[in-house]
Amino acid sequence: MSHVLRMAALEPGASSGTLLEWLIDEEDTVTAAAPIATVGTAGATETVISPAEGVFRRQFVTAGESVPPGTPIGVVAVPDETIDDCVAEAQQTLEDIDTHARDTSMPNRTVTASTDGGLSGQLEAGSFAWRYDEPAEYGGTETGPTPVDIFLGGLAACLSLSVRYQADKRDVAIGEIAVTTTATPDHGPVETLEATIRLETDADDETVDHLVDLAERGCHVSQLLRAEYGPTINWERGETTT
Repeated sequence: MSHVLRMAALEPGASSGTLLEWLIDEEDTVTAAAPIATVGTAGATETVISPAEGVFRRQFVTAGESVPPGTPIGVVAVPDETIDDCVAEAQQTLEDIDTHARDTSMPNRTVTASTDGGLSGQLEAGSFAWRYDEPAEYGGTETGPTPVDIFLGGLAACLSLSVRYQADKRDVAIGEIAVTTTATPDHGPVETLEATIRLETDADDETVDHLVDLAERGCHVSQLLRAEYGPTINWERGETTT
């Protein structure tokens, strides 16, 4: 049986991981759980191990290359097994990832909000863009979520990824993860903030409690809420039109 090795999700929200070093060469024999490569990000390092006994038949990613989580990096199979279909599928995945990377660019934690009038505008983050607005009763036109809604979405997304990361790291089987964040009142200064995490899992309560606690502490958006510092605000003059 052939096994496709993939880049791990090394940190919550990490868009890529780097293959730091191959520990074996193509056609080397490996035992189950033998170390094959080391991968990492700026904040985490992990060893890729062989899922079974066999031969390291194919390498897709070179040392020093950074790829998204889930990207095929190699194949382990028994010596005489035909792996053409497995390799073709992996190469198609690599081509799809390469095409997507050319068409999109990640914002690297830089987002620009622009508005030329009224209470609505556009957010731009890398190659992505979306509208923000206010309810009609408060002078908006309801063409997008409010700034507070967008913040709540960031918190919910970060918590969901953090829970998934902690569960995968500890081999806890979890299906869908849905996080709902709610702030009150529905307009004006926020007075209360609550997040409800719903998980499809048969894990016991103690395990889930531990996962959620680790996820909350590891969520970078949640960390901002606990930070004892505010943003540094600067201003600069833009060009005027005549």
